[in-house]
Amino acid sequence: MLQASIKNEIKDRSEKFSKRLQALEVDGALIVQTVDVYYLSGTDQDAHLWVSAFAPPLLMVRKSLQRAKQDSSIDRIVPLPGFSHIPNLIKTHTGKLPKRLGLEMDVLPAGLYVTYQKLFPDTEIMDISPLIREVRMIKSPYEISRIQMAAQMADEMYEQVPSFLEEAATDIDLALRVEAFYRTKGHPGLVRARGFNSALFYGHIMSGKSAAVPSSSPGPTGGEGLGPFYSQGAGKGKITPHEPIVVDYAASVDGYIADQARIFSLGTLKDKLHRAHEAMLEVQEALSQNGGPGKRAGDLYDLALKVAGKAGIEDGFMGYPDPVPFVAHGVGLEIDEWPIIGNNSETVLAEGMVVAVEPKVIFPGEGVVGIENVFVVTRNGMRKLNRFPDAVCTC
Repeated sequence: MLQASIKNEIKDRSEKFSKRLQALEVDGALIVQTVDVYYLSGTDQDAHLWVSAFAPPLLMVRKSLQRAKQDSSIDRIVPLPGFSHIPNLIKTHTGKLPKRLGLEMDVLPAGLYVTYQKLFPDTEIMDISPLIREVRMIKSPYEISRIQMAAQMADEMYEQVPSFLEEAATDIDLALRVEAFYRTKGHPGLVRARGFNSALFYGHIMSGKSAAVPSSSPGPTGGEGLGPFYSQGAGKGKITPHEPIVVDYAASVDGYIADQARIFSLGTLKDKLHRAHEAMLEVQEALSQNGGPGKRAGDLYDLALKVAGKAGIEDGFMGYPDPVPFVAHGVGLEIDEWPIIGNNSETVLAEGMVVAVEPKVIFPGEGVVGIENVFVVTRNGMRKLNRFPDAVCTC
């Protein structure tokens, strides 16, 4: 049975989303993406969630009905024998078919979209993905508490990295030890992402020049990886002295993510790399001091570019040879949530938003330095959730 606080949490989320639907005169939304279904119902079972603008939600479950009833606080949970039953189940539940129906078009496969068109031939179909992402962008105290716990899990892991490095000969050896530690702490071993064709296994561990290899990663860094089938993350390269070792792994508690990165080294780094790392800390400080409710995300991105440029690090900042157009991203149940602190972003920061600030710089043939921490936007500004020191950790 769900605790009363979690039941209220799910109810509040559903009501906020319903109000957004009402404002756009959308009769209801058919939610099918796993994370959105979980966010609004409390279960990740194979199901279609009907969120009405005016009636209680309806959860239609393909598998497992028993588990959905155990996990979810939705009052009306019914079996879904097949897609063809969806219109009748909605009509029975709400008394009519929708005239305007919302779908998560940012993640919905085209084949399913065509199926829903056939099921609702007289219904106008709309994209409500911005609505659900906007609702999810503002975290509740419960959600922030889970991200805080994930940040603590990350801090505990980073404390162990020096001892892991005593045994690890390669990047993949180090990744093995970090992942084992996370699993013993309750990490599900999965980091969800919303982006199309995005997949992430904990994050990236990479050292030396292998960290500066261009990759398929949507972030500023990626690493060499184990091959072209997944060209990012830890590879088989040896960890050697006096080179930056990037540990950029996301912790997770109850599905809520804290994305954190630190730089380690066996012995001292080159002065150039140390100075660049200090410059990235200055970028982080500028964003944390100037961020807060009412601040435009695009202006903060411009500030990050200005600080990096003043330090003489225009080239390689946030990626090389293809820099990404952001310096921070939202985190929650997914690692690529809103808001994005990026180029020309019109998003205005608000209390309850949670962002991973990740200024990094790439030196081709040498490595990567930088930082990543999770901040929550409070009424008084940006509050950092991670506690492990930001400086390069020399082992």
